[in-house]
Amino acid sequence: MKPRVTSACFILALFAAAPAFACQGRPIVWDIQLGASLKDLPGGFTDHACGSNGGPPGRLIAGFAAFKECKPDSEGLYEVAFRYDDEPEFVARALEQTRAVAMCEGTKVFGFPVVPSVLLDDEGIVRGLRLATDPRGIEPADRSNHWALGNLLKRRYGENGWVCEDLPEIPGETPVARFKLKEVCTKLLLDGANLTIQSEYYHRAGQSFTDEFGNVQPNLFVSQTWFEIKQTPGSK
Repeated sequence: MKPRVTSACFILALFAAAPAFACQGRPIVWDIQLGASLKDLPGGFTDHACGSNGGPPGRLIAGFAAFKECKPDSEGLYEVAFRYDDEPEFVARALEQTRAVAMCEGTKVFGFPVVPSVLLDDEGIVRGLRLATDPRGIEPADRSNHWALGNLLKRRYGENGWVCEDLPEIPGETPVARFKLKEVCTKLLLDGANLTIQSEYYHRAGQSFTDEFGNVQPNLFVSQTWFEIKQTPGSK
């Protein structure tokens, strides 16, 4: 218990001195490098769990080192999802530091809530990272922008060199306010890593913002982004 109390006191002091610094130094998904071993992975993450291809986390595990408690995928990779440490957020809320809450709140990338996960091979080497927008507990007005995370991720890795194509149409799908997006984009980096970004924004068959009686159904739409960076076989 003592380390936790010490950490809380340190964070409290940071908030008191300058709320903007409270979350600096907290590890984020981009601190995880492809090719890293288990011992090189940053600490400070929490709620490690078996991943589900970017979907909701499954069985909780003790940490990255327990990755073999999860089932490998068809390529023999183990997906471990995780969250950012939420202690700075709790302290910010206790001190009613609105700006700090916004900076420290949840597990986010470019301001979007995400489920991050790491892909490990049989020897515990990082072979990939995944991100998927997280719709849980999000208001429809905020979730409607989740498709836009894909654009920001493209910019992170350079806007040139992407090859994009539309995903297959399913009968009954309709645009949201005249806009529809079902796209997957790929890019090969100079180090041999493959990037994939899938962005979607539309109504599924039978979905609309109002029913036949005029009742509002604000949550009936798809808006999501799925991202993966993965090493190609033989690359280091």
